[in-house]
Amino acid sequence: MDQCRATKANGERCTLASNGQRGLCWAHDPRNAERRRRTASRGGKAKANKEVATIKAEIQSMIAEVRTGSLPTTEANTIGRLYAVLLDYIRLERQVYVEDDLAVRIEELKRGSGTDAS
Repeated sequence: MDQCRATKANGERCTLASNGQRGLCWAHDPRNAERRRRTASRGGKAKANKEVATIKAEIQSMIAEVRTGSLPTTEANTIGRLYAVLLDYIRLERQVYVEDDLAVRIEELKRGSGTDAS
């Protein structure tokens, strides 16, 4: 198989194998654009889940430090507020991914039923 002829965002040539006459890999073939968007949307959720787990572990560690007295409560309160802000942004990011995914699915349903998407 030949190498994909597309260029990646960083300017380097794609290293994946090409499929078919277009000389593009699955990821660069425009026919797969919508499916790539859906997959990327799910990837964002996985990233958010990992972030939440990391933050949870950090907060648990901070609680233990406050209990032992190695972390002053005023510092812990400040860090706790910052974690709350961070978690709010993670929730917002998840909501955007869900809304984007729903928009793609609605468009697919409209096309499948013959309804005009506009």
